[in-house]
Amino acid sequence: MNISLLIDFIKKESKDNSYKTILIMTLISGLANALLLSVINYSTSKIVHGDFKYRFIIIFILIFLIFIIAKNRALKLTAILAETIVFSIRERIVKYLMNTELQQFEELGRAEIYTRLTKDTNEISNSASSIANGFQAGVLVFFAIIYLGFINLTAFVITIVMLILAISNYFMGSNKIQSEIGEAVALETVYFEKINEVTGGFKEIKINQQKKLDLFFDRIQSIAGKLKDKKIITSSQMSFYFVFAQAFFYILLGTMVFVIPVLDQTVLTDVAKITATILFIIMPLGDAVGTFEVLNKATVAVTNLTKLEQRLKEDTFGALEDPKLEGIFSGFEKIKFNDLHFAYRDKVGRDQFGIGPINFEVNKGEIIFIIGGNGSGKSTLIKLLTGLYTPDVGEIFVDDLQVIPDNIQEYRDLFGVIFADFFLFSEMYGIQNLETAKVLKLLKQMHLSEKTGFKDGAFTNTSLSTGQRKRLAMISVILENKSVLIFDEWAADQDPEFRKYFYNELLYDFKKLGKTIIAITHDDHYFNNADRIYKMDYGTFSQYSTDHH
Repeated sequence: MNISLLIDFIKKESKDNSYKTILIMTLISGLANALLLSVINYSTSKIVHGDFKYRFIIIFILIFLIFIIAKNRALKLTAILAETIVFSIRERIVKYLMNTELQQFEELGRAEIYTRLTKDTNEISNSASSIANGFQAGVLVFFAIIYLGFINLTAFVITIVMLILAISNYFMGSNKIQSEIGEAVALETVYFEKINEVTGGFKEIKINQQKKLDLFFDRIQSIAGKLKDKKIITSSQMSFYFVFAQAFFYILLGTMVFVIPVLDQTVLTDVAKITATILFIIMPLGDAVGTFEVLNKATVAVTNLTKLEQRLKEDTFGALEDPKLEGIFSGFEKIKFNDLHFAYRDKVGRDQFGIGPINFEVNKGEIIFIIGGNGSGKSTLIKLLTGLYTPDVGEIFVDDLQVIPDNIQEYRDLFGVIFADFFLFSEMYGIQNLETAKVLKLLKQMHLSEKTGFKDGAFTNTSLSTGQRKRLAMISVILENKSVLIFDEWAADQDPEFRKYFYNELLYDFKKLGKTIIAITHDDHYFNNADRIYKMDYGTFSQYSTDHH
């Protein structure tokens, strides 16, 4: 078990060094607990001989108060530190995530990120008090054993030897247990990924019986079974060590009562004290041993979070906090794409599907249609044109200024996009000085005023049809007031009335405002509304003439 990793993590995340105070409070509470034992033993022996003193009660109460105050302080500070750490690492990871390139995000996968930010951070939060209690219990056991040495040296030596054997036996299997926990966490991530498929593709699996059966029996049930077996293995191994720790104490007790008096007659007068001491530390030792399982899980969680953060940090483009955009590309006249190529790659870096070369110009105020069949590369093209994907080869120019990593966010900020797989946010983010009256007017314009309203910066109802949700997305794009608008099959889910409105009125309204429009479409009835048409065909890009139609 790599405890040093967990310790280094806590040191790094504890900005105010509060972990030192926690250690001190834990040591004090553990020592006070052990002193309570010695006071009880000493007082008992005096009282048995008729030598009762009121100071015994006072000393007991004082030590007891020290124990309560120190332990309460340690647990309170531990809770504060744990939640501060969880807040800090979640905040950093989300910042890195929001500044990570789309390709890296897609490679990581939503399930991986979601699991790390929820399960692993909760593991750290939930383990904090258990670790603090376990450490305090360990301190108590340590001082109690020291106290045992003052009672009888033989009992002390035998206890130390047996403890070393027990601890050695645990650590021999600890690395294997941690490895098993790591594998269980990896399986859990895959399991959540499949559950995401159930919730995301619920309509599809409800309509397709075989798809539903394949997903459940071949994947979900199989992964869940492996996960169950892996967790049973780890729990069984930890249970064995926990039971072993308890068994060790009963063996130790038996040794003190039945064996040591035979070997050392002088111990007879101290058997009661020795037995009381060992009984006193049975439960704390169980807590200390039980903490090892929590430590294992916390260490795995820290390892996963550290790896995710490091990967996101390496993939992050620029600083965590982007500087205020200066609008260096605003007022552009032309965007030029020169010989762009992009290819997806497998895990070993081999090219898979690719698009290119992409060569064309977009003039301010133009309406451009892009057509092509499913799988031809249209969605990949949009990600490339908007700067979400970095081309493997080629250059993008806005007027005479080349788009480079240092100004890529300025370039992206030109675009307002409604993707085919668009996401409708719960609130209207990123729009300054939002006027409710203007939103309500747009809702009426989009024939949605009877379906939803607008209050406190958010639509009051988004449980609408896909076409209606796309109209809500259109309202957001209009209010964003971007220079270049890209619509990926926006009209596909609209009724004929709104489809006609989109092509014959809305696009021209945008054009009158100086907006540039790139629309992916299959609606050949409206091809004459475009200034130019381009076609994607299995990754190749070429200009299309309406004479072909």
